[in-house]
Amino acid sequence: MSDEKSVANLVKAVMAEYGRIDILVNDAAVVPFIPWENIDFTEWRRVMSVNVDGLFLMCRAVGDVMKEAGYGRIINIASNVFVAGTPNLAHYVASKGAVIGFTRALAGEIGKFGITVNAVAPGLTESEGVMAGEHRHGFDYVVPMQAIPRRGLPEDIAPTVAFLASEEARWVTGSTIVVDGGHTRH
Repeated sequence: MSDEKSVANLVKAVMAEYGRIDILVNDAAVVPFIPWENIDFTEWRRVMSVNVDGLFLMCRAVGDVMKEAGYGRIINIASNVFVAGTPNLAHYVASKGAVIGFTRALAGEIGKFGITVNAVAPGLTESEGVMAGEHRHGFDYVVPMQAIPRRGLPEDIAPTVAFLASEEARWVTGSTIVVDGGHTRH
């Protein structure tokens, strides 16, 4: 989703099929586990391209559609690593900090069009991607530090996203909700 033309074509196809876009959830990300001194600029740009540039392009394209409709819900998936400052993920942490900052700024700009913009910052979650990669070993480290000492599940994150997408969240914008079993407790 970090190619402007691909994003424009996707939005055009969705509009042709459904005639509207009410909700956008930006959840694409890459999470490479690399000590900062081993991150070269190509790797830095790859993470920023997927995690930040793609989100920006989707928000811009869908935001225009939502502005015309006078309504919309944008939910950006951030991460609790920005709060925790998790080591060996410096480029990922920086990208998720950018997501949180962009979420706040965009909320201030497009709220007047009836669009809310929020972020959800999950902790380590037992998803297919996590379980297939090197991050699955992180549970041994993270779970004992959580107030609720168990692995997070996608089902733990989804209700928060659903709430932010709902009419009940009409007065919530520019916020980041941390859903991490009390790992960061703030």
